[in-house]
Amino acid sequence: MRRIVHYYPDAMGNSGVTFALWSWARAQGAAGYEVAVLHGPSSVDPRGQFVPKGASRCLTTQCVPHRGGHRLTLRPAGLDRFLGRNDLLVLHEGWVPGNFVAACAARRAGVPYLVMPHGVYERAWTNYLNGPRWLRNALERRVLEGAAAVHVFFDSEIADIAAIAPNATFVTAPTGFEVPRDRWLGGGGYMGWVGRVDPVHKGLDLLVAAIAQLAPQDRPTVRIHGYDYKGGIERLRQIIDARRVGRWVRIEGPIAGDEKRRFLQEADGYVHPSRWESHSMALLENLALGVPCLVSSAIHIARTLADAGAAVMTTLQATELAHALIELGNTRTAVAERGRALVSDTFNWSAVMPRFTAALATMGLH
Repeated sequence: MRRIVHYYPDAMGNSGVTFALWSWARAQGAAGYEVAVLHGPSSVDPRGQFVPKGASRCLTTQCVPHRGGHRLTLRPAGLDRFLGRNDLLVLHEGWVPGNFVAACAARRAGVPYLVMPHGVYERAWTNYLNGPRWLRNALERRVLEGAAAVHVFFDSEIADIAAIAPNATFVTAPTGFEVPRDRWLGGGGYMGWVGRVDPVHKGLDLLVAAIAQLAPQDRPTVRIHGYDYKGGIERLRQIIDARRVGRWVRIEGPIAGDEKRRFLQEADGYVHPSRWESHSMALLENLALGVPCLVSSAIHIARTLADAGAAVMTTLQATELAHALIELGNTRTAVAERGRALVSDTFNWSAVMPRFTAALATMGLH
């Protein structure tokens, strides 16, 4: 059985990408793989949070030398020295020189690699990129088409990636999530939201507009917990002030641990109106708890949720989002049970890992 080696410079940080990375590392270790995580310089080790006791024997971490000072210059130095002939390298995200350098190192070491994009090839996301676009597309195409496979979470991601790398090979398996013993309680008198405060990407501007369209007596209180992204908190405050809904929409600080769990459990529902999304761990956490969720139909998990009736769905129109907020209040109990059941049946690691290992076997990489 191959050793699976994850490379991500910020693997010791705290983000949706790192949560997914460590979730995969934990599940692969539990499935019998030897797993290593290669990262850049950091003083934080999240294994105590993401990797349960008993998995550490087959999961190791190692800091590798890097050159460069920030995301657009950071790249590993001599990564091939950390790879063995029986390894499978996994590169996370994209559009960074570090992945191009890592892919070259894998080729020198004679090691196959996968690319796990985490949604960075979404057409909408690429609007954030600086130029020169032709050069960046050419480099990404080489990385993607040189991979043994691009690991997407949903088939609906493939079209945008194929537009960049038409000869890429794909494997599909979502990030799993264990259903906790804790369950949704409700009764808190608010709708919850947790994550990176980017009003456009996360659709928070639409949420504010939807609340403004409702009659005051019908407006739910929404509590937004998250960390700032490029001034997103201030922009969102301006939108709230312009719509005069500060009484109903509150921006609060980052939240984690037991405090976060209580916040999610006690919410009357969770809103997730993103304009695009690869595979939100915050949404999956709410579904696993059984929190009734209102979800944008534009994200990749939307079809799965809609088919199972596991969430109230809305388009990216403020008027429809306003109606969906009212609907969530009327149907929350049934939606809550179906959301939790969907995670238990479809996103449980016992269902996900066999798909992943079968895909590796098909490619001769098991």
